[in-house]
Amino acid sequence: MRAMRAQGFGGYQDLKLTDIPSPSLSEGRVSVRMTAAGVTPLDYTILSGQYPMAKAPLVLGNEGAGIVEGGGTAEYPNGARVMFTGPYGVLENGTLSELVGPEGTSLHCSRQRR
Repeated sequence: MRAMRAQGFGGYQDLKLTDIPSPSLSEGRVSVRMTAAGVTPLDYTILSGQYPMAKAPLVLGNEGAGIVEGGGTAEYPNGARVMFTGPYGVLENGTLSELVGPEGTSLHCSRQRR
């Protein structure tokens, strides 16, 4: 899948569009096809090297919205439109990608796809 990944933390020149493996689903996680990703001040802080917990290479983005495509739950079945935020883009790959594997507990605003 395609993702905008920070190869280092020296500024915007370190962002590269690249192909990375799709996230694997584990217990409690769902696969979300991203339709929108927020770019926040935290992304700039990380990209400029001012957040020591982040390790490159890393896909930034800690909030987003999309459609559940795999691992759906009773509350958020496949096809549900969801939004979420969490440690994505900080401690694990984030929302500036085609697919994200967030924890089901971080999902909000379920709405069936029409």
